[in-house]
Amino acid sequence: MKRFAKIEITELFLVKADWNRTYMGEITRETQEDGKEFVRGKVIIDEGMAWSTGESQADLASNLDNICTMKLVGGLHANEGPRELVAGASLYLN
Repeated sequence: MKRFAKIEITELFLVKADWNRTYMGEITRETQEDGKEFVRGKVIIDEGMAWSTGESQADLASNLDNICTMKLVGGLHANEGPRELVAGASLYLN
């Protein structure tokens, strides 16, 4: 019997705040019970990470581009405010 190595394929995409700042993100596709595609992605932006979802890759890309712009241009998280302890980790929930 031949055994094959386990291969995991990761789909990557670019997230941008502007033309000079782009970041590589990871995308995951799933199918919901009703047959609709569900797309989620994450990207590391400087010292943080952003997650989002969408009904299509275009929705996801738009959401993450906007989050990236808010973080880098608009100062999102400049003032963290109160933090919550979740599963033993101190998180700032916005």
